[in-house]
Amino acid sequence: MIRPIDKKQIILIHLAKTQLGIAEDAYRYMLEYRYQVQTSKGLSYAQADDFITYFKRLGFRVKSKKPVCTLCRPRPPREQIPDNVMYMVSPQQLNMIEHLKQDIKWRTWDGYRRWLQKYFGLTVIRLSVEASAVIEGLKGIWRSQNKCECPYNVQARAHNGNGA
Repeated sequence: MIRPIDKKQIILIHLAKTQLGIAEDAYRYMLEYRYQVQTSKGLSYAQADDFITYFKRLGFRVKSKKPVCTLCRPRPPREQIPDNVMYMVSPQQLNMIEHLKQDIKWRTWDGYRRWLQKYFGLTVIRLSVEASAVIEGLKGIWRSQNKCECPYNVQARAHNGNGA
């Protein structure tokens, strides 16, 4: 038995059509040419999934309505640094580390120092790449302790097999 299209797929197809700026006659032609149906309701579940995947290849992206907190937002891509170049840690990075370190509930008075030594093998942060790794690690601890439920964090937990 062929599984029928579900309501969420219909919504996604129409959202993609609008987001990509596809004219109604072009959309109808796509349905007729690819699947021999007149409307999206005539698609099967698998056909609708294929059609949504096709729209994603054309540039369709589902945008979340929930805001992403600043600690969960992915870092913007940066230009590649040559292998023979090292940057010193910036005051902004040290400031961010200090704020995150204070927001985290450490189990012992020297919890941060122990964590830094155990996971990064560091006693002092000197380089920018070290600071970036420490900041991302501290963000992960903060998200875990505060049970952050913004869309990015929920998606990351589900991807790692730890979430709902």
